[in-house]
Amino acid sequence: MTIEKPKILVPYDYTERSDYAIKYAVTLAKIIEGSIYLLHVVENITEEAEDTKRLNNVAEEVRQKYGVDIEIKIRPGNVQKVIKAIAVTINAFVVIMKSQKQRGQRFVSSRTIRVMTGSKIPFIVIQEAPKRLAFRKVVFPIDFRKENKEKLVWISALSKYYTSKIYLLKPHANDYRVRNNVEFCKRFLEGKNIDYEIITGKRSLSNVEETLEFAHEIDAQLIIIMLSKRISKLNILFGLKEQKYITNKYKIPIMCLNPKAELHRYEGFF
Repeated sequence: MTIEKPKILVPYDYTERSDYAIKYAVTLAKIIEGSIYLLHVVENITEEAEDTKRLNNVAEEVRQKYGVDIEIKIRPGNVQKVIKAIAVTINAFVVIMKSQKQRGQRFVSSRTIRVMTGSKIPFIVIQEAPKRLAFRKVVFPIDFRKENKEKLVWISALSKYYTSKIYLLKPHANDYRVRNNVEFCKRFLEGKNIDYEIITGKRSLSNVEETLEFAHEIDAQLIIIMLSKRISKLNILFGLKEQKYITNKYKIPIMCLNPKAELHRYEGFF
């Protein structure tokens, strides 16, 4: 019986940040023995022939340089819808995607968040080329939400391939829900023999700025967050904590999960 390789989807638009996403995908593909799919979305089907040749050249260059399995897909349509649809169609393990640059000062519209919202596939959003070959230090912000537990599936997945240390960052609050989440995380990580450390923040509520500052201070390579259950256009217009994470000034990669995504299959896979 042939075991199917895990697939890494990389939305690609010939920009420098898209090239950074490919480098992350190459690193991950070698570690998990996976394959890479480059996806380019065109406005209409008439552009497919020309872009096929161009994207094939990119894929061949990556194949020759890094020795990884890589395929291309070109699809017309709405970028947000196509990315999510293709991720499901190929049964992607993860999507590695560049973040979109912010527009304006106060009112920010993030296409990146709209792409990820509602997806059953986890996303890793990046801003620059990888500095290291693995996610050695991972920050795990803990709050009162029960969805915190779902992020542990990916912690378990990463630990199979990386000797990672997990930093559980909890708010300075005496909230039984936070305490329960921390205790659950401790039992889970200890049961998996995963190295971890509990850090108590200075604020009573989970705070993006504090999380980013801490991650920068310890030189973390990844922050895992859970997206909000409901994200409206108005939320996006006035700004979300997710936007602050994915466009953070330290350019730390952010893994984004949706509540109730099909994460059980990753636990079984690993």
